[in-house]
Amino acid sequence: MPTVSSVHVSAPLTNVAISYKNLELVGERVFPVVPVKKESDKYYIFRKEELAIEDSKRAAGAEAREIDWDVDTATYTAEEYSLRHLIPDRILNNADDPVRPQITTTQKLMKKILLGAEKRIAEIVQDTANVGSSATPSIKWDGTSPIIERNIDTAKDAVRTAAGVEPTSIVLPYKVKNALKRDTTIRDLIRYTVPGDILLRSGELPPVIFNLEVIIAGAIRNTANEGATESLADIWTDNVLVFYKEETPSLDALTHGYIFRVAQPVVYSYRVDTRKGQMVEASQLQAEKVVATSCAYLCTDVLA
Repeated sequence: MPTVSSVHVSAPLTNVAISYKNLELVGERVFPVVPVKKESDKYYIFRKEELAIEDSKRAAGAEAREIDWDVDTATYTAEEYSLRHLIPDRILNNADDPVRPQITTTQKLMKKILLGAEKRIAEIVQDTANVGSSATPSIKWDGTSPIIERNIDTAKDAVRTAAGVEPTSIVLPYKVKNALKRDTTIRDLIRYTVPGDILLRSGELPPVIFNLEVIIAGAIRNTANEGATESLADIWTDNVLVFYKEETPSLDALTHGYIFRVAQPVVYSYRVDTRKGQMVEASQLQAEKVVATSCAYLCTDVLA
């Protein structure tokens, strides 16, 4: 076994891990983060008592009518996701800035850990079992006469009638986004409603369409086995998620899903004498869970 010494939490590298952001990854915009204290605990699943109209009229001097409400509960169990990398002494000794290799290593470790979370969240929300309802458009969105707005309206109304809330966001996988912005009807709507020519200036859709926050999911992963020729593929397929998420994430708020995260990422650093190097190890403890299937609708297989 390698000789390991001075295992400790590296505060500077932990700060790097906490502040690390990858704009390609949108998992935390789909499932907002809720900080939790326990690795396993209960969370609330809300019923729909607030949608029932109660007789609230009272006579002068009478007491207000008392009503009851309750919640169902489910449990989450956080898993630890951790990776490490050895930085040889020769690399550290030859670096112009000896801290730079450790920072770069921390960022690469966090990218891989977060990429794994992205894949898990994508698989959850693109599964029709995890949404209130779903449908495949009869006319594909990259066809000659797509009916994109009608499909999105159907999705919005399905969420509204199932959960009693207006959906807030739409996830557009990268290739779907490209089909959407090339659609002549969508281009005309953008031309007359968005100040300036946003498609020419940024090449992208506006941040809001049809009153939905636009989340463009473009993460790529290598599906090949280790050592084999790389094979790159989209994590998000041609399924479009229309969903509701709470503006302020909390255990007692209705939303499609949450990341229950136990504390912030932690980075350990320790020396491995027999390998003549410094090991950097990043760790993240969390669970990704669907809270309310009724808060989401999935347009499946929208591209030809």
